[in-house]
Amino acid sequence: MVKKLISVGTFTGIIAFIASCGILKQSAELKTFSQCTFSVKSINVQSIAGVNVSKINKVSDLPLTDYLTLAKQAFSKNIPSKIVITINAYNPSSKTGLVNGLDWELYLKEDLYSKGIINKPIQVLPHQETLFAVVADINLKEILNSKSLPQILALIIKKNESLNLSDLDAVVRIKPWYISKNNTKKYPGFIKIKL
Repeated sequence: MVKKLISVGTFTGIIAFIASCGILKQSAELKTFSQCTFSVKSINVQSIAGVNVSKINKVSDLPLTDYLTLAKQAFSKNIPSKIVITINAYNPSSKTGLVNGLDWELYLKEDLYSKGIINKPIQVLPHQETLFAVVADINLKEILNSKSLPQILALIIKKNESLNLSDLDAVVRIKPWYISKNNTKKYPGFIKIKL
């Protein structure tokens, strides 16, 4: 009976030790990820007022019905749009950076403008780069308030990468996290990435 109790206790201790090693490994991977160098690779407009513009190379490529939809929307106070901000993470360390996901926030001139979650693992191998994307819903009218529809389209369609948010002091803030058992462990504070 005593031997059985010892073996059960030993087994429980081994399981606890393995679990703690896993937590320490995840914590180290989170720390390495947070020490990566982050930069914005591109900002692409994916859709405007429900119209997909991601593959449009010139205004004449837009079907007339889509152009009329956009023209009508241009007179309103709201042009709901979806932008994709592609972020490059470079890992200068000799260790792997890995997180289960991250929370993100988009700030324009210090005002919270959009936020969301990337709910999938992001891994950055030693001395390697990894890309991940933040998809934000924005009101294009607020950002490009002084521009007409043709100007907006010309700005967006030109390589579809020319939406410049730097004049608006735009910043993406990320908070990486990992899941341990049933708990989510988050990086303290936010990592800021200037657009």
